[in-house]
Amino acid sequence: MFRWVVILGGSLWAAAFLGSVQAAENTSRYSDLDFAVCEIVEEDSEFGFVQMKCPGAHGYDVYATEADLRIYLSFKPEDFVSVDPTTTDEGGTEEVDGIGQTLPPFNTLGPKLEWRAANIVGAEPFATIVRYHYQTMDEAGASGEGQLLVVSRFREGESCHVAYIDALANSNANQMARDLADTFANSGTCPEGAVPVLGAGAEAFRY
Repeated sequence: MFRWVVILGGSLWAAAFLGSVQAAENTSRYSDLDFAVCEIVEEDSEFGFVQMKCPGAHGYDVYATEADLRIYLSFKPEDFVSVDPTTTDEGGTEEVDGIGQTLPPFNTLGPKLEWRAANIVGAEPFATIVRYHYQTMDEAGASGEGQLLVVSRFREGESCHVAYIDALANSNANQMARDLADTFANSGTCPEGAVPVLGAGAEAFRY
């Protein structure tokens, strides 16, 4: 906990406590990220590319795109009509619709996506939280797995990463993510440059 104070600084630490107070005014809904039941929108097995549409919440579908052994997330309204991909001169496809953000290391996703919204009927979500499982590599070349909670700011289907939390190094990582979502994703803008890493661990993401 002390390290979180050092990283955040006085004013941000106070804001994080404020997030705990605001939590009573906000609520979470969860949607599944079960790719076995998601609809395949586009697939190119030669290039290891597949885009899936998964049921979301609050009137939005979740688009999960696997490319280069990484999962990108984006969001679109349930009534969204997809634009057909454009065929390139090389015979591949050029994605017209944005595929969202991911993490630099090879990664997969946890089974749930958490949506934060005001505790009001029909409220628009302002943040999402998702767990990434990512590949690590030590100095000897041995691979392992890390887990990172990604807090994203959400506005009418557009999202951006605003905070990273090491899910293994912080015992209260889930609550930290909710507090930070309620405080920082509920207002402000997308970060310019590196996404802040809060709490202990996740050294590979501190730039």
